[in-house]
Amino acid sequence: MRGAVAVLVGLLGVCLAVQAVPLCSYRSPLTDLSDLVMSFSYQYVNHPYGAKDRDKNDGQFVVDYRRLYDTAEYGFDIELANEFKISLPDVSIFSTDAGGNVKRYLGSEGDAFAFAGASARSSSSFASLGVSVNLGLGVGRFTDVTPLATATRIDETLVRRGTLTDHLRSADLEILAYEIGSKDTYRSTADLLAVVQEIVESSGYVRLGGVDALDLSKITGLLTDAGFSRYCGWDGELGVGYEILDPSGGTNDLLVTAAFNYAFTTAPNTQLLLDGSVFGPLAFSTTNRIDLTAEYDYIISEFLNAKATYAFSRETWRSIPTDVHRIVLSVVLTPLDTADVTLTALLEHRPLFPEWSVDIRLGLSIQLL
Repeated sequence: MRGAVAVLVGLLGVCLAVQAVPLCSYRSPLTDLSDLVMSFSYQYVNHPYGAKDRDKNDGQFVVDYRRLYDTAEYGFDIELANEFKISLPDVSIFSTDAGGNVKRYLGSEGDAFAFAGASARSSSSFASLGVSVNLGLGVGRFTDVTPLATATRIDETLVRRGTLTDHLRSADLEILAYEIGSKDTYRSTADLLAVVQEIVESSGYVRLGGVDALDLSKITGLLTDAGFSRYCGWDGELGVGYEILDPSGGTNDLLVTAAFNYAFTTAPNTQLLLDGSVFGPLAFSTTNRIDLTAEYDYIISEFLNAKATYAFSRETWRSIPTDVHRIVLSVVLTPLDTADVTLTALLEHRPLFPEWSVDIRLGLSIQLL
C-alpha cells in the first residue's frame, strides 16, 4: 500500500502545479449535507412584592432543519423552521415553515433540472394552515467540498506544528480528499488514518522522525469532526404552483414561485450561504411573500468559532406589507475538548415594535465524566 501511494503521488505531482487547490473546484459524486439546530429557554419570576407587571413567565423553542442531497441524476432538499414563543399573560406567538423539492437533472453532465415540491405554513397570525404544491424548471448544482476542506485543514495543522516543512502539493491534497471522501468504504477510522499518514509521509515534506502520536491525534480529530461541512454551488428555480389551503382563509389561487440558493467558500475556515424565495398569486402586487437569508461562518482559531446570520421576511396581504428582521450573532469558545462557552446575541424587529428587541445569552457546558 505504501509503495502504491508513493507512486500515485509522484505521478500526479508531475502533472499538477504546486499550488493550493480552490475548494470550489472540487467535485464530489455525492452531496449529502444535513444540519439540525434546536434551542429551548424558559424563565419564570414571581416578584416578591406582588408587582404583577414585573412577573415573568416566558420561553422559546426553536427548531431549524436542512437537508441537501444531490447526485449526477437527481437530488432533493428539505427545510423545516419552527419557532414558538410563550409569554404569559401576554400573547404567545408561533410560526412553522416546512418545504421540500425533488429534482431530476435533464442530463447527468448538465446543470438544468425539473423539480416538483410542496410547502406548508402555519402561524399564530394566520387564519388557517397554508399548503401549496409547485413544479417548474431550474439550473445549477451544489457539491460537497468537505473532503478537500478537511484535507486542507490537515495540511495547515501539520505545517503549523512543524511536521511538514512546506504545504502539500495539489496532487497530495486531491489524493487526501479522495480518500477522505471514501471514508465509508473503510472498516474503521484507524484504517483511514493509516492511509492518510502514508500520503503525508510520501509527500517528501515531512520532518525527520515522521508523523508523531500527537499529529495522529490532531488528524483523527479533523477526520471525525461531524459538525464540520463546506459546500459550494448555486441554483435558481422558476415555477408555478397551486394553493391547496389558503392561510388567510380565502380562495385557492394559482401561484408564481421563484427561488435562489448560493454557497461559497475560499478556505476551510469560512462559509458563505445566501438564499431567497418569492411566491404569490397572479395578483402579486397585493399578496406575496419574500424571504431572504444570509449566513457567514468563520473559524477564527482551533478554539474559537463565530457565526453571523441575517434573515428578512415580508408578508403582504391586501397590499399591506409586514416586515420581520432578525440578526443572530454567536461566538463559541472551546478551550477544552470537554467544555465550551457560547455567547449569543439575538436582535429582532417585528411589526408594531417601537424598537429592536435584544436577547443576549451566555452559556457554559462542561462534560465532567
